[in-house]
Amino acid sequence: MKNLILLLIIGMSLSCCNNDDDNNTQNPIDQLPPATQTGEQTFGCLINGEAFVPPSFGSNAPGAFYQFVDGAYTLSIYGSNSGGLNLKSINIGCIDAPIIEETSYELTSYGSSNYFGRYNIGGGITFSGTTTTEIPGTLTITNFDPDNFIISGTFEFTVLDDDGSEIHITNGRFDMNYTN
Repeated sequence: MKNLILLLIIGMSLSCCNNDDDNNTQNPIDQLPPATQTGEQTFGCLINGEAFVPPSFGSNAPGAFYQFVDGAYTLSIYGSNSGGLNLKSINIGCIDAPIIEETSYELTSYGSSNYFGRYNIGGGITFSGTTTTEIPGTLTITNFDPDNFIISGTFEFTVLDDDGSEIHITNGRFDMNYTN
């Protein structure tokens, strides 16, 4: 009987142990997709140090387009997650863009011929922040393949929230097939 009680106590003690493998303490950068250049449809970055990776399919899947419209090119590279007021989205783009090359571009303000970075929460209803000439960012195109419609690169920028605090978008990377 003593052995049964002892076995029962040991069994209960072991079942109370917390071996929480779901508590992911992985480095946020390791949660981002690998930096590829083959049109893998990946997009990710860190937002204030936390991984932001859109789902690879569905309505929030990342995308890109580079289209000739009304005599000029328009570029948009984007990714979003969740939905409703929790929706977070990142958009890097340029209206009336020059022909894209494998080089770095300064992300400044939204406007004709300017490259910009934008971060929205709640579809822009809760918050919308865009790069400025005072706090620019960087977009680097590492692969532009117009024959296979692939655009790949890196990005980083900072926007100010409604209280003037900085929101840092860092370690951004994308590898997309773009729509033409």
